[in-house]
Amino acid sequence: MVFRYNEPAGIPSLDPAFAKEKSSIWVVQQLYEGLVALDSENAIVPALALEWEIDSTAKVYTFRLRNASFHNGKPLAADDVVYSLNRLRDAKVASPGSWVVEDIASLRTVDASTVEIVLKQPNSTFLSLLAMPFCSVVPKDEITLTKSPVGTGPFKFHVWHYGEKLVLHKNETYWRIDGDGAQLPYLDGISISFLTDQQSAFLEYLRGNFDFLPNLDPSFKDDLLTKQGALQERYTAEHTLLRSPFLNTEYLVFNATRPLPKDLRWAINASIDRKEMITALRNGVGVPATGGIIPAGLQGYQPGIGMGYAPDSAKRIIASYEVLPELTLTTVANYRDLCEFVQGALAKLGWDISVNVVPSAALRSEKSAGTLDFFRASWIADYPDAANYLMLFTTEMKAPNGPNYSRYSSATFDSIYDAIQSAPFGAERIELMAAADQYLTNQAVCVPLYYDEVLRVFPTRTIGVQTNALNALTLLEAKVLRD
Repeated sequence: MVFRYNEPAGIPSLDPAFAKEKSSIWVVQQLYEGLVALDSENAIVPALALEWEIDSTAKVYTFRLRNASFHNGKPLAADDVVYSLNRLRDAKVASPGSWVVEDIASLRTVDASTVEIVLKQPNSTFLSLLAMPFCSVVPKDEITLTKSPVGTGPFKFHVWHYGEKLVLHKNETYWRIDGDGAQLPYLDGISISFLTDQQSAFLEYLRGNFDFLPNLDPSFKDDLLTKQGALQERYTAEHTLLRSPFLNTEYLVFNATRPLPKDLRWAINASIDRKEMITALRNGVGVPATGGIIPAGLQGYQPGIGMGYAPDSAKRIIASYEVLPELTLTTVANYRDLCEFVQGALAKLGWDISVNVVPSAALRSEKSAGTLDFFRASWIADYPDAANYLMLFTTEMKAPNGPNYSRYSSATFDSIYDAIQSAPFGAERIELMAAADQYLTNQAVCVPLYYDEVLRVFPTRTIGVQTNALNALTLLEAKVLRD
């Protein structure tokens, strides 16, 4: 059994230290493993670490490794773990994931199967950080991972014809077994194609040449889905649609260094009928943002704290200004329709704003430089914790030093965030996260639009593919039941 899918974006690297894009992450998760992993419910579970202990200071983590081997037959050892995490920290490697291990003060091998990691200060999200693909374990004597990757994962590298196809084979010595004692994975391999035209890829899927449709592209979404987000009737007999929460908040960003009056920021929030936006533009895929920046599915999420649809109130605020400020909403082509929806909503209330569509590279450059007043953004969680979203508005993370592209800064908010980072998991930490999100909402620092969903379509022959709220592609128990 071979599982086949298309990756239109291509795969920049097979080195886990550079697994930043979804396309790379999906493959890295098949080839490598870390000390811990996230299950389908986003809970931390053992991976290469059989067990671990955290000392009373909450700074010393001791991991005991399981018996596992790399694809080249080399047994996993503590030296490999230390090497992998030090490699991630190495400035010469220049990994975009180096921030994940910046709280590590030291790490060492206790013995051949035990690793000790000491943190600079307690960090309640540390295990979640270790579950990121960046922290995958590679052999100490690793070769060129970009071209000849070697890991401990359920699949091993076979061949890569650049721009055409990447093929992985089953790892015959993989350590995991199913509930009946059968070795995992069930699949014999994975074949990834690189058709850049998504309409063509969709047609290939319908012809039976792919076993999974991973993307909902505008070129075929109306053909595939109803406005309510269900499969069109003509597809229901031979295809299955799976939907689940996705930790991705889509929002609009105000530049705090060029402040728009708070009441006008509130009016923009209140002018948008998010439910209609989801139905009209996204075929019902997504959850209207009735909360703050924290998406549904995370502790700290509070539905109803956001600024709901209140066009009459928004119109009164807009009408109170003799001269409204000029405002341009910048976006990329794929989100033009969303931004024009906002533009239309404000026009109905008497405020004409502009929409500027630019290439992705230009948007990245300009938001980093701080030259945009108002722009569309999204944040896909690095790890399943609300702090990863709240971080977007901390002073420490102001661009260009981090992803706070709003350049918002508040000593009050920073103090709440710092308390979250040091608080142990529990009710107090959840209350702090909720308070931080409420504070941002009260200040109208951004315009949350919707919380995304993972949407996947399979032919009925494909079963057992799993995901989680980080949009993982888990193929351990996947099967393709061909005739």
